[in-house]
Amino acid sequence: MTSPLAIADMLRARSASSPSADRPLLVALADSLSTGHPSHLLTIVQSNDSISASFRRLDTVRRQAITLLADHPDAAGPIADIVAQAQEKLILEEENLLRREHLLNQRLEQSFLTSPLATLEADEHGIITRWNPAAERIFGWSAAEAIGKNAIELLVPNIAREQVEEVVSTLLSGQAKNSRNANITKDGRIIICQWYNAVLYHSDGRVAGWLSQTEDITEQIRAEEALRESQQRLARLMRNLPGIAYRVYKKDRWVAEFMSEGVLAVTGYPASDFIAVGNQPPRRYFGDLILPEDRDIVRESVKTAIAQQRQFEVMYRIRHADGSIRWLWERGTGVFNDDGQLEAVEGFISDVTAERQAAEERQAMSERIIAAQQAALRELSTPIVPIMQGVIAMPLIGSIDSYRAQQVIETLLEGVNTTGAQIVILDVTGVPVVDTQVANTLLRSAQAVRLLGAEVLLTGIRPEVAQTIVGLGLDLSHIRTLATLQDGVMYALGRQSRERATVQRIRQGDHYDARASTGSRR
Repeated sequence: MTSPLAIADMLRARSASSPSADRPLLVALADSLSTGHPSHLLTIVQSNDSISASFRRLDTVRRQAITLLADHPDAAGPIADIVAQAQEKLILEEENLLRREHLLNQRLEQSFLTSPLATLEADEHGIITRWNPAAERIFGWSAAEAIGKNAIELLVPNIAREQVEEVVSTLLSGQAKNSRNANITKDGRIIICQWYNAVLYHSDGRVAGWLSQTEDITEQIRAEEALRESQQRLARLMRNLPGIAYRVYKKDRWVAEFMSEGVLAVTGYPASDFIAVGNQPPRRYFGDLILPEDRDIVRESVKTAIAQQRQFEVMYRIRHADGSIRWLWERGTGVFNDDGQLEAVEGFISDVTAERQAAEERQAMSERIIAAQQAALRELSTPIVPIMQGVIAMPLIGSIDSYRAQQVIETLLEGVNTTGAQIVILDVTGVPVVDTQVANTLLRSAQAVRLLGAEVLLTGIRPEVAQTIVGLGLDLSHIRTLATLQDGVMYALGRQSRERATVQRIRQGDHYDARASTGSRR
């Protein structure tokens, strides 16, 4: 009996005379006989053909080999066996392929049914052939209602008809194309859908239709429009803000990630100057505009607030691009991630130069008003009342503190010096309490006035006040005291009359002496 190896050698030798188209398969059969494994045959027959065509080619090569070795009838058995092994392998592979295709189809069907995207298939005429539950949920038509209908006529309103027809035309030409367009639901609502389209083919390569998946993005579109509108409003607000909204992050230095256009009015420099582009540093840093003497205050205020994760407020000065000094007020806060790490600082800066100047002017005016009021109060609280030539009075009312005590003494001295008064009446009727402070004021006033050559009369001492003075052990012996202001005035009048009488007598005596002297000379 001829061995498979010998049969293989003979088959190789005789295949040389076979047509060139058949020769590779005959050689592969010889190689499989030599190894006892059909892999060589399978490699050839599976390279281009389907399984059924490969099966037929194996039968053909078996017959050709047996014909070539007809003079060796015993070669038919080994040839048939190796071809049968190859066919068994093909059958097994076909079964596995069918099993995989079945599983794949099951998965595809499951995906088709459970996909959250509306999924439909349409043929080359636009007729819907498949329709999943998500399509029913989004558009409202059941599969029974949708299948068999023209997709464009069922789903597309007139406002989007031209756009969708162009997309379908592109799909039927064999090119995939996605779209976003208006659609209509069963209840007549217009919705916006995002469509993902793929081309379907017949087995011969002709376009069979298309597969589409879509989602209702109406709310998304509305949200995007609302977001754009909100961003536009925010941009307008930022442009109109009379100040600077900012966000900065720490690199080597604090660098602006965002800075509103108001920075131009506040600093004289455009926002682009403070923002880094790519790896390039910004043209200038905001911190460099702060006056050197204010930088430490700003730095410490911000650093402390960020460390405590609280808001900070700080006021400082900058040098404007035109060289002027501007006062700025800033409020900001740190932005921290979930781990508590500082990511950025956000805040707002306002130019308060005008307010600062107005406050300073108000402060100066307030100080001037207070000074004028204090001067008026001094005059009211320590009034000098002329009684007659050479007599003045100072009625004291209310409590007397150290400041007012000094006023009393200064006013008395000025009044005596200005009027040339010889008698000064201090009336304490309106002083509710005489304590050491008040008593010392009276004594010091009397001593000061006496130094100017005037006499001090103390009037209005009530019994309880007299008792207090005695209790304090004060010596008022050098001050004439009278019960009332009227008594003081009467005393002053009497003294003035006595002094005038004395002066007149002196003058009359001088006149008599002068006449006597003249008579003696005669």
